Amino acid sequence: MCAFMMISLKMKAKQAYEVFSEYHCALKPFRDASKGQCFYECTVLHCLEGLEAAIRLGWYVYEKFDAREYDHYEKVENGDLNWIVPGKFIAFMGPVDRDQRQQARYGHSASSYTKIFKHLNVSRVIRLNEPKYKKEAFESQGVAHDDMIFVDGSTPPPEIVT
Repeated sequence: MCAFMMISLKMKAKQAYEVFSEYHCALKPFRDASKGQCFYECTVLHCLEGLEAAIRLGWYVYEKFDAREYDHYEKVENGDLNWIVPGKFIAFMGPVDRDQRQQARYGHSASSYTKIFKHLNVSRVIRLNEPKYKKEAFESQGVAHDDMIFVDGSTPPPEIVT
């Protein structure tokens, strides 16, 4: 509802969030699905502030948002992709090298992602987690590959960010 209020009624994140102040105590922060200690809390207000920034930067324009494309690519069987910065930066579930039987159950191989990436004009992959696939599967298909590995579910260390 807060997002609707921001998009349609042009309210600021904090303004929309405060409308529901009596429910704040019931809203639990997001926790990364990975095992172990959670190094950050992502609250509803953080998400709304992210939406506010995306609107301000032109990364989210309601009239141009293609819900059908989003619904297609966010499904695991279609890549589990989400544009972070439209046309510039996309997040996806890391591929895992597995045999065909396991691949159908657990997602895409690196080589199957290259077909999707060619369609979406993705030219570089940056691996953030421990290697579970051969980066050559991307490079051999003309997709550049870099490693910037840090603990899953944590924030990247300064040497990666800078």
